Amino acid sequence: MIVRILVAVAVSGATIALAVLWRRREGRFDEGSGRFTPADLGVVKIDRPSAVLVEFYGEDCAPCVTVEKRIGKIAAEVPGVQVVSIDAGARMEVADRHEVRRVPTVFVLDPDLRVIWRASGVPSEDAIRTALLGPDWAGRPSPNAVPRQRIAR
Repeated sequence: MIVRILVAVAVSGATIALAVLWRRREGRFDEGSGRFTPADLGVVKIDRPSAVLVEFYGEDCAPCVTVEKRIGKIAAEVPGVQVVSIDAGARMEVADRHEVRRVPTVFVLDPDLRVIWRASGVPSEDAIRTALLGPDWAGRPSPNAVPRQRIAR
């Protein structure tokens, strides 16, 4: 009887530990891996921006509206940032290739379209700015950014 109780406690503890580890991973910010192509972004050519902000959104996604506003605000403040919004439902092959499992998902790409950062869920403005500019971004000037593009509506 005691052995069964100990086994049940051990299995429960292991299950809880795995669930906690899995949950901590979800919605977290990751250094990116992989690369986008201009075709992924829905453009033939990209104009060598300092960075590209990519947002995967959903048609009926309320948090996506919040992320879109944050990204638009940051793009207006940070020079040379190009913003691309991709409808994950309409472009499922691109979402699958980049392992987008939920919306919103935000990527920061370097000028060569390599993923340098990604966040699932709603990242804060500070987190996005830090991904773009590094931890010492405060006080930087805010000239005009590259115009925004909406893809596959």
